[in-house]
Amino acid sequence: MSSGWHALKWNTFGNLVRGLAQFAIGILLARLLGPTPFGIVALAWMVVGLGRLFADLGFGAALVQRPTLSQAELRFVFTWQMLFALLLAAGGILGADLLARVFHAPQAAPVLRAMFCLFLIECPGNASAALLRRALDFKTVQQIGIASYLVGYLLVGIPAAWFGWGAWSLVAAQLTQSLLSTALLLRAAPLPLRPLLRCDTPGLAGFGVKVAAANLSSWTISNLDIALIGRAFGVASLGLYSRALNLLNMPMNMVTACFQGVLFAACSRLQADRARLRRIHLETGTAVALVCMPVFGAAAAIPDTLILGIYGPAWAASIPLVTPLALAVLTNALLAIHGPVLMAADRVGTELRNQLATIVLFVPALAVAVRYSLAATAWTIFGAYLLRWILLTRATLRFTGAGSADYLRSLRFPALAGVAVALVAGAVDRGLAGQPALPRLLCIMFASAATVLALAQRFGALCLKRHLATLVDVERLAMPLKKFLNA
Repeated sequence: MSSGWHALKWNTFGNLVRGLAQFAIGILLARLLGPTPFGIVALAWMVVGLGRLFADLGFGAALVQRPTLSQAELRFVFTWQMLFALLLAAGGILGADLLARVFHAPQAAPVLRAMFCLFLIECPGNASAALLRRALDFKTVQQIGIASYLVGYLLVGIPAAWFGWGAWSLVAAQLTQSLLSTALLLRAAPLPLRPLLRCDTPGLAGFGVKVAAANLSSWTISNLDIALIGRAFGVASLGLYSRALNLLNMPMNMVTACFQGVLFAACSRLQADRARLRRIHLETGTAVALVCMPVFGAAAAIPDTLILGIYGPAWAASIPLVTPLALAVLTNALLAIHGPVLMAADRVGTELRNQLATIVLFVPALAVAVRYSLAATAWTIFGAYLLRWILLTRATLRFTGAGSADYLRSLRFPALAGVAVALVAGAVDRGLAGQPALPRLLCIMFASAATVLALAQRFGALCLKRHLATLVDVERLAMPLKKFLNA
């Protein structure tokens, strides 16, 4: 438990630092570049993200999940990941012009070719990163992630954007980050580099294929909107949509990334202990909801102030997207905790079946929505995530043995905080109508933070003892915090 707690602390710290850096640098790049470069790169990221699923083949998760690991298995995984990365890079570079024509964006072809090189750059570090996660060494993982991101985007991306490189500033930043990250990962966790095409270990490839299939279905749900919006509305509208979504995804990713990797690694060690899995699953869901419900409740209540205060008037067309996307991202945060628990217990097929059911309903609904507007598309995205959350929650609760009443009770305090903060944010926003957007946003943030602190003082100790007792030992909290919470 102590190693898991240590890993969670480092993962939380690292994701917080990197998330804040991404938030600040993203705002600066958005103001320097405008929507179109982000739309071009969003297309590239969509295709590269799909290719990454095949390049990894689910082997990264398999390396973490397996009870024991041999040198032969490492060689086998590294060999096949490199072969697939080479195949994907070559195919992507050769097909970049065709992909650009499909999305009516010929200017995206050179960017696509450059981004497909990421497969070869990142692949050697994938297995090393998995070994570090397996060992719960999230301190090293986060240090490498933070250092490589700051070098790539702060030292390369922003100067390039300042000198007018457009979309190429984002490409240069990402290539730099990936090169440095791979070099540092290989140094931290060296791999046996001799090729091995065949490994007789039972279950390794099968588990990896199931994970890759689940990831592919998840990618479809998360990226089909990008593909259809880019084709139907063009790269400028896609830039508006993708930056609004990224703005909201950033705090969600900061929170869920803190838990997902550690949760998967820790639950992989507790595969046979159903009672502990159930308790950890419910408590982790409560922790995520406690952070996300107030944040996204407030965001959904103040769409115009949020966009104008952060990105400026050039991004005003994305205002109608904020409320549905905030609700969609909140739902995505709640369901993000289910996957690691199922994967750790080798129940990937359960997640895959639920995702496929979502896709069957999601694809035709989205195809209709893009015929109307970006806002209709955003509301359809929310509907898809809501359905996926319901299906996956039922499946996970059934596996762990928890009841629906247990799960709803675990969300009671977070829901109270979310509704209260949303009401306060909306009231302050209306009260300051007519004031400049940025000062208005700062006042809303201050009022929302005060609301959260008041709720924490009133209900915090009770929530910790009832719903977070495994994750947080109240007796070991610092004395000032215990006094504040009346614990």
